[in-house]
Amino acid sequence: MHRTIRLGLACATAAVFAWAAPAGAQKSKDTLRLGLNDPFVILSPYQGGGDEASNFSRGVYETLLVFDERNKKWVPSLAKSWARIDPRTLEFELCEGVVFHNGNAFDADDVVNMVNYLKDPVSQINFKQRFMMIEKAEKLGPYKVRIVFLEPIATDMANLAYRYFFFDAETMAKHADRDDYGRLTPIGTGPMKVAVLDKNKGVVVESIDKYHGDKTYFRAGMKRVHGVPIPDRQTQIAQLVTGGIDMIRNASPDDTRELEGNPKLDVTYSAVLNLFYLGFDVRGKSGINVFGDERVRRALWMAIDRESIVKYIVPGGVKVAEMSQALCFKTTTPDCKPTVHLPKFDPEGAKKLLAEAGYPNGIEYTYTVTAPHRAIAEAIAGSLLKAGIRASVRPVPLSVYRKEQVEGKLNAWSTVFPTGGFPDASNNLDTLILGHFDQYYGDEDLKRLLSDGLAEFDEKKRATIYHQAYDMVNRKSYLYPLSSIPNAYVHTKDVRIMDNPYMAGETSVTDYVWK
Repeated sequence: MHRTIRLGLACATAAVFAWAAPAGAQKSKDTLRLGLNDPFVILSPYQGGGDEASNFSRGVYETLLVFDERNKKWVPSLAKSWARIDPRTLEFELCEGVVFHNGNAFDADDVVNMVNYLKDPVSQINFKQRFMMIEKAEKLGPYKVRIVFLEPIATDMANLAYRYFFFDAETMAKHADRDDYGRLTPIGTGPMKVAVLDKNKGVVVESIDKYHGDKTYFRAGMKRVHGVPIPDRQTQIAQLVTGGIDMIRNASPDDTRELEGNPKLDVTYSAVLNLFYLGFDVRGKSGINVFGDERVRRALWMAIDRESIVKYIVPGGVKVAEMSQALCFKTTTPDCKPTVHLPKFDPEGAKKLLAEAGYPNGIEYTYTVTAPHRAIAEAIAGSLLKAGIRASVRPVPLSVYRKEQVEGKLNAWSTVFPTGGFPDASNNLDTLILGHFDQYYGDEDLKRLLSDGLAEFDEKKRATIYHQAYDMVNRKSYLYPLSSIPNAYVHTKDVRIMDNPYMAGETSVTDYVWK
């Protein structure tokens, strides 16, 4: 079988977008200064990570192709065309003339090197299991590669489009530790390059003079974006008000209400499909055993006043927060059609369930949450008190959360998962149930369903499988989806946040422009 999937457009050679920049704040210097809540010293899609680092890295690194989520079509990026050879094999014709930000040419060697690096057992990367499904990458010519998966996977193209970002093989080979690439040499092929990456100075990305891509989809809205390390939110606000920075992201409802009245500032809500969810240590891995009883988990779900928390605590509230009855959003995930729905808010019913489970006086546990979402977690904990559930909220940096997640130390947890970063049922369920989370769940029936879903190419059959999986998660009260968490930007009036050209539920530094 040798069927062309889609012949991509020829690789464009175009200058990056440019906008006139009259005087005013940092607009005259074409530099947007963005306050960072969680400063980072590594810019890589594979190490470190988190929402703020990803906001920058999406403008620096590129994939072979992307998916236009609004128009449901594949778009060329580093590859100009592709073909399916058999159920396990894809071939790509690469764009010629593409160069990394250091001037080195991008070619088939870079693709083969990246695939080999990601599947190497020695490589220390996030979500390692995602990259173990490829058997090999073969160079068929200077600008042609073949990628062979270990077994047929219905999401093979999506995996490459959303997860495989390419580094310069020549530069990587010079590092004693290849994992240092994103810390010492964060070099990509995207419309923006890294000019500064420093613990104290922050991160600065700049638009490049010439860019290979189609400016319909890929662009740099400003000459320069400077991520300024300011972990304290009140200090960020003071800097914004006094002109020290131009924008803050993920502002809380209290912050936005306080700042909306400032005549020099605007608030923009971006309906990013980041899912805030609650997970539980079902198997007692962390030393707490209360969540092994399904009735306890169900009682906790029933004790959450979801509607009020979304309305009053989630930034943007009902204006942009997209509700769901499962770990997905119907607008971007075709298989998101659960028939087992979340329970209604019922604290008295929750108390009865806890009593039936042997906890008439309620339960208590440590509730770990990534620091930027502390306010939501505290609202949840306050709601739980009505049912006698005492959750001690423990906000931690993302790095601490990741470490303890891997080590099996979490009683219960909440963070934001970027469902828009790969709008497929397998992404949400596999990531949040399997891998490092399997130690907390270990549900063999659910794992079999997820395995069947990945191997099924027939869309109708695949949808049926994932309907069953979403229903199983809800029925067993494993993972509670509270809400999407839209980005609330507070910025100077000369800044505008554009919609991303191909991601329906994400924005990045490439989407910031001056008015």
